Amino acid sequence: MIKRMRRTQGRSGTFQTGTICRSQRRVPALAIRSCAIALTIAALWLGFGAAPLTAKKKGPPTSKTVVGQVFDGQDNGIAGAAVEITDLSTNKTSAIYTGPEGRFTFTDLKLTQDYQLKAHYKGQFSEVRKVSSWDTRTDLVLNLHIPAPSE
Repeated sequence: MIKRMRRTQGRSGTFQTGTICRSQRRVPALAIRSCAIALTIAALWLGFGAAPLTAKKKGPPTSKTVVGQVFDGQDNGIAGAAVEITDLSTNKTSAIYTGPEGRFTFTDLKLTQDYQLKAHYKGQFSEVRKVSSWDTRTDLVLNLHIPAPSE
């Protein structure tokens, strides 16, 4: 059904709506203006005012992140070194390879668990570093050093 709106002849300030089947109803111009103003205010409120009200509030952190680099004896980053992280309560070990410049990242570590990290490259191992559940920091930087092979 297609609706159309036209100004009624002889009466100022009113509009007449009708459909193809010619049913008619009069709507005052003031009501149309009031609806337009209300819709404009609602759109502005949703666009600007409602965003801070609906924004998700940050809670306390739920996990830790460990980032770092693996270095050789001359403090050059080692790309392709294997870095292992072990959950000390379950003894589950995960490993990743370092990227360019020897960088690595472990995310989503449980706050209540203790971990240990070590790296190895071409048969050489780094020192073992620990991440304690008592450490309240959520973003940790741990660099590992692999000494040059002894001859």
